[in-house]
Amino acid sequence: MRERIKQWLAIGNRANWCVFVLFALFIFGKTLLFDYFAFRELALQPSFLVRISQLVVKIAAALLFASFTFLLRDKRWLILLSFIIDTWFIANLIYMRNNHILLDAEAFNMSSNLQGYFWSVLIYIEWGIDLLFYGLTAVFCIVYRYTTKSTRSWRAWIVVVIASVGLRLAGESLYVVDQKTEFNIWPFVRERREPVYGMHFPTTVANTSLLYSPAYILSDYFLMINGILPERPLNEHDLQQMAVLDHGQPTDTLDSPLIIIILESLENWVLTPQIMPNLYRLTENDHVFYANRIHTQIVGAPSADGQMIINTGLLPINAGGTCLYYGKHTYPAIMSFAPDSAVCLLPHDLRVWNQTEMSPAYGYDTTICYCDIDTILFQKLNSLVEEGKQYIQCITQSTHAPFVSEAYSHLPLSKDMPWVMYNFIRAFNALDDGLGYFVRKLETDSVLQQYTIVITADHNILHYEKRCQMQQYANAHNMNLQPMDNSLPFIIYSPKIQGNPRYTDDAYQMDIYPTCLSLLGVSDYRWKGFGINLLDKNAKRLISEKEAFVLSDKLIRNNYFSE
Repeated sequence: MRERIKQWLAIGNRANWCVFVLFALFIFGKTLLFDYFAFRELALQPSFLVRISQLVVKIAAALLFASFTFLLRDKRWLILLSFIIDTWFIANLIYMRNNHILLDAEAFNMSSNLQGYFWSVLIYIEWGIDLLFYGLTAVFCIVYRYTTKSTRSWRAWIVVVIASVGLRLAGESLYVVDQKTEFNIWPFVRERREPVYGMHFPTTVANTSLLYSPAYILSDYFLMINGILPERPLNEHDLQQMAVLDHGQPTDTLDSPLIIIILESLENWVLTPQIMPNLYRLTENDHVFYANRIHTQIVGAPSADGQMIINTGLLPINAGGTCLYYGKHTYPAIMSFAPDSAVCLLPHDLRVWNQTEMSPAYGYDTTICYCDIDTILFQKLNSLVEEGKQYIQCITQSTHAPFVSEAYSHLPLSKDMPWVMYNFIRAFNALDDGLGYFVRKLETDSVLQQYTIVITADHNILHYEKRCQMQQYANAHNMNLQPMDNSLPFIIYSPKIQGNPRYTDDAYQMDIYPTCLSLLGVSDYRWKGFGINLLDKNAKRLISEKEAFVLSDKLIRNNYFSE
């Protein structure tokens, strides 16, 4: 018996184990390096147990990938595996800089529909950091000369895989004990992990390992294409909250024509007389309300989430893109009360963000895809008004990364400015030039002056490191700009607004919907949204942002408004 045990324990040879240990340490080190570059701006402050949990689960992932050592006779294949891991790390770093989340099923769903946006990732490549991973692989190859041939050991591989799974479960158990949450038995479904790690997906990976996420993505993608998500029924507390939020009378029609203009990634700090003179002039006019500290509430589908919040007053589901899962559901959209045809002008193909289903769900019966510079968009918007169209939404595209529309700007800027800052500012100047066609028409056209016109942004776009570079330049050159402030603007024109009121306190995107309702003759509509009417100085919040996210998630999943 003793001899059999010795024989079983003698799995693999010494060379195999040396390569395995070295490769596992190498992968583990890279996961720590990735976490530093990806999550340093999240200011995570984990407890001691959570830190141990993070390390244990990352060790488990390293063991799992290093276990291939025992399946390969030719160890040079490990070089290819290492480069694949490097590519995965770099792709996620770039995507997180762009979208503030890591690659997920929604990103892969969009990948074939990004007409005109494919090169937007270029602006977020940081060569010194990104190529570091490939460089470390090259150094590793030089330091250790791979043996070209070795024995294959299935028993060693099985033992290591079992150890890896055990460590992953042990690491997650430590996290669950510390956070006093329910243990997760479905590790490869993002929705199942959410109750454990919270709704912020980067935190999920920070507390586990990016190397496990491909398993989540495959399962998430399968659920997405089949329209399957775990149910979350409304409980008694939810129904009590809705009894407060969801009351009033049914509404027939809007009593005012309405135009919604969503400006891609507009941030308040560029709304200056120098950069955006036309929009700035509009904020100074009579009958215009201006709130300058709107906080974005997007989650998994940036532009689509912004569009949904503005149109419906709902917040996105806690994990993933609402539009990709729930396009066939019923939404309490403003435009659903339009007494006439409602038109949506889109800067991309209908397949992007599932607009094929979402535009009709928001009440738009006509959709026009223009796919051109924003000057053309606003000329088209003016022509629709002249044709008598009274209910229109348009979404711009020129200020999407990599901000190539800066070529249409004539704003003089110093060439020593950080190039992202240079492109970003000039792109918004070019956007404003196109917007000027509409602003000038509003100032002179008595028909258009009877409209309610909403101008706001869908989300912000710059990541922390880029903002730091831009702020340092602005401070050094005495520029009155605050790139570190990523607040969104909310501008609304209506003949019902008296004077030029301002709102300078912090507010949320969910406040846009109820503010609009108050000016459209539907202020007593049963669904007023989660936010407050910013025009009402005495408005009190009935629900916190955190509570609104949880409740909205359930409302959408249960198709609450279909009733």
